[in-house]
This record gives sequence, C-alpha cells and structure tokens, in this order.
Amino acid sequence: MQFGWRSRFRRAEPLTAGCEWFALLSRASSLVRSACVPAAPRWLAGYRAADYGQWVTSAIVIGVVAKTGSAVTVALSGPATAPRFRARREIELIPPGLAVQPYHAAAGMDLAAAGELIAQVESAAEEAAAAGLRAVAAAVPASAVRAVAVVVKAVSVPGHLADILRSHAWMHAAEGVLYRQTVLAAATECGWAARAVEQAALPAAEQALNTLGQAAGRPWRRIEKDATRAALTLLTAADDD
Repeated sequence: MQFGWRSRFRRAEPLTAGCEWFALLSRASSLVRSACVPAAPRWLAGYRAADYGQWVTSAIVIGVVAKTGSAVTVALSGPATAPRFRARREIELIPPGLAVQPYHAAAGMDLAAAGELIAQVESAAEEAAAAGLRAVAAAVPASAVRAVAVVVKAVSVPGHLADILRSHAWMHAAEGVLYRQTVLAAATECGWAARAVEQAALPAAEQALNTLGQAAGRPWRRIEKDATRAALTLLTAADDD
C-alpha cells in the first residue's frame, strides 16, 4: 500500500548534502529522498556572462514557509546586493471540510482508509499551493519568475504508516514534511525550479530584512522574514555563480 508523498515527489530534482528527508512506503520497498539547497540554481545555466547582471536583476524568486494547513510567500527580485520586495501572499492549503492534520485524523482508522485520507489531503494541498504560487506570480511579471525556495527542517519519519500513527511526535513531523513537500511539488508543477533550504542555513541578512520589511509593511513576522531569507538564498546563489 502506498500512502502520502506519492509518486509526484519523484519529479523533485535530487539535491545534495544533509537536509530534510522523508520515507515513502510502497508495496515492495521504501524510498528515501533528500532535498537541500545547491551551490547555485540550475536555471542560471545557459545564460552568457555578458547578459548575467541584467537577467538576475529582472528575475523574480519566491521564498516560502509552509506550516500546518497554510504557507507564507515573499517574492523578491535581485541583485542580491540590492534585493527588491515585489509581492507576498498567505496561502490556505486545505479547503474547508478536509483535515488540516491528516495524520492525527487518521490515527483511529484502518491503514487503507488512513492512507486514502492522507493522499487526499496531499493532493488538495498541492493544488492549493500551485494556485497560490500562480497568484503571487500574477502580481509580478509571470515570465520573470525563475525559482521557488521552501524552508525545510532536518527531521525524519518512519517508513511505515502504522509506525507514524503510533507516535504523536511523528505525526506532527510527517504533517510538516507533507506540507513542505507539497509546496515544492507545486512549484515544479508551475514550471519553476524548486529548492529546499534548510532552516539552519538561512542567512541572517538583518540589514536587507529591515529594508525589505519597510517596503512590504505589516505584518512582518518571523514567518515573513524566514520566507524572505529563503528567497535571498536564491539571489545569493545567483550572484555567486
């Protein structure tokens, strides 16, 4: 039986180094996938050095922090030395009537029903995330969006659904991974490069955050700042290429 994180995440680009990982249960075996931020985004490939500065300045990158049932996005343009705030949006990932905490809701079910519920939530969250990301792109020149960075955490979950459902802590961890990975899958679905950025690797960027926060206005909470930091890693990676 397959549950949660279905085959759609096989589309995610394999990345390197230690970062959030998760287990996928299939009828035959478990697959472990890894995701983290690389030295530079691949969407820079093919651009000539002579055109580089102009392209980076016009490109839009989106940073995302996903939490249980929702996500906060911040869009920036470069260059990294003078980032510009472009847009932001809070995305509701789960429609009314569907469990926001699917693993908790599945705890009393048989495994087949539990797997179906989790897959349903996963599918709805990815659809909502894609719609929300497109709405962010609609606020800026859509053709300029190049990549999306999602903040992740270094957590692990068992490869068997039954084991996850035995532990309250694992259910929380699995739900966090589910929402983060649905946003990554949604970004890929939209045709943009998807990058996972580990929470611990986010830059401090205090001066940039102060300037961008003034342009963005309230609310400017930790979650908006972390989404901004994630977007800045893409601009930094571009400038360092």
